[in-house]
Amino acid sequence: MENKFKVSQVFKLVLPTTFMMSFMSLYTIVDGAFVSRFVGTDALSAVNIAYPYVNFLLGVSIMLGTGGCALVMKKIGEKRNNEAKKDFSLIVYFTFILSILIMFLSLVFIEQILKILQAEGSLYKATKEYLFYMIVFATPTMLKYIVEQFLVAINKSKTALILSVSGGILNIILDYVFIVLFKFGVKGAAIATGIGYAVPAIIGLWFFIKKSNLLHFKMPSKNISVILSSCSNGSSEMVSQLSSGIITFLFNFVMLKYIGEDGVAAITIILYIQYLVTSIFLGYSIGVSPKISYFYGSKDIPMLKSLISISIKLVLAISIFSYIIITISSPLLIRFFTEPNTNVYSLTLEGLKIYSLSFLIVGMLIFVSGMFTSFSNGKVSAIISFLRALVFESTGIILFPMLIGISGVWWSVPIASLLCGFVCFYFYKKYKPIYNY
Repeated sequence: MENKFKVSQVFKLVLPTTFMMSFMSLYTIVDGAFVSRFVGTDALSAVNIAYPYVNFLLGVSIMLGTGGCALVMKKIGEKRNNEAKKDFSLIVYFTFILSILIMFLSLVFIEQILKILQAEGSLYKATKEYLFYMIVFATPTMLKYIVEQFLVAINKSKTALILSVSGGILNIILDYVFIVLFKFGVKGAAIATGIGYAVPAIIGLWFFIKKSNLLHFKMPSKNISVILSSCSNGSSEMVSQLSSGIITFLFNFVMLKYIGEDGVAAITIILYIQYLVTSIFLGYSIGVSPKISYFYGSKDIPMLKSLISISIKLVLAISIFSYIIITISSPLLIRFFTEPNTNVYSLTLEGLKIYSLSFLIVGMLIFVSGMFTSFSNGKVSAIISFLRALVFESTGIILFPMLIGISGVWWSVPIASLLCGFVCFYFYKKYKPIYNY
């Protein structure tokens, strides 16, 4: 390799993971579209009410996967390959056991979970049905993200992409079979999603049995600090996912208070569109993070500087492009979920015009947070994620509607993103001399 990256090399590095995460978001959106079109917008609202639990599962998985990848790849960069394999094995085994425990406890306390999520009235039955089946598939949901992140880390991005796309296509097909043909309703959407997660998880785990791979299963490390360090280092990703669940809960609460179930359906559609945009940047971050960890561990400063410099420019360019595309195509995107001339359509179109301003900033927030995770500085990453969602966004969602009405809900996220942008800039400048990027 040369002493610096070329833009074409960075594109080659991140395209598989970016496409993988984008496709994953697309089949989640298709899930929502099937539910909205063939079951109803009330059912779509029920799915959104249950989704904070799914955010929790993903949060634990991404925390262990992202934090663990940074530690494992750093050790590989330091030529401690055998230790890295043992740590990898421990992380996967621990995730499997933890997911079984979470599934069992969630089934026992499902009524309490529904109460916390404010599932009541006409939305209670559908919410419980969707939540039950997502709990049943907790183990493949968590293992899928772990497997894909480690595949990316060892330069098997194409394999991870194929698995993700295959699971997504299967999910879409099963959505049609279970929802349209068998009339399973929201239960069908949950089962289709669960199977779509299970297939790539099982095949991906089988891949790591091969001893010819850079990482493969060995007798796991007995050092519990590996798990603690992975959780600490990946805490920002956990905070992000949990925050997403909390923000979704607050949106639902405020919308039910000010508008009703149509408001919940409108914010659900906007959150699906946001998920599509953020998945692009999350995919980019997943693609470059292992390389940042590797170059940092091997003390290859020129390559580290080059990769981060190009990444910042690309993320800014993609942010502007994404905002323009979403702004132009928003009427078409919303029609994917609901018919024009409906209250839900009008609310969503009005809200998205304001909400989409956050797309200009969110990419940089995700990249900077992921960059610090790659440096094993989970503290800064967690601070960024915590301030953005649990301080800035949640405060805005609660306070702004009281001051300026329902439009305050839409303004809360762009303003929160802007404030968090200043925080990211501060940490970026502060740690630049330390990490030499």
